[in-house]
Amino acid sequence: MRPALVLLGGLVLAALLAAAGQSIAAVAIALFSVFMGYWTSPLRSGPHTSLEAARQRQGPDAAIILWAPGNPLSARLQTAIRGPREDVVWVNVFRDPAAQELLAQHGGPSALPLVLVGPAVRANATAGELLDLLDDSGRRRPRAGGSAAG
Repeated sequence: MRPALVLLGGLVLAALLAAAGQSIAAVAIALFSVFMGYWTSPLRSGPHTSLEAARQRQGPDAAIILWAPGNPLSARLQTAIRGPREDVVWVNVFRDPAAQELLAQHGGPSALPLVLVGPAVRANATAGELLDLLDDSGRRRPRAGGSAAG
């Protein structure tokens, strides 16, 4: 429902701008609305590894992230953790029944994105919380103005 409202609202605004003679702004708003409608839509596939394959890589130095297309917090985490990373495995809950069962055990869709690092589980995880979980598991990341060795 949210993606349709984003798209519809943006297109209405673009039409109003076009009617007011603001064609450049109308085109920009229309393009942005289409992009955001897609980005927040369940139609967006995104990265996916099966939960079974992800569990084989699970450990204190790797995070499993259960996410869903159309979930704003999942989209925010994907934007923050850009590009492929060896220490992050993405599992799309819409494409994996085992991931859906695990998500249900931890609160259902309201817990997305769900992050698993070793034995630790974090619901509604942010990028900072994900990195903190990886830090707490023994892996250190460089900090601004200092070194990883501490």
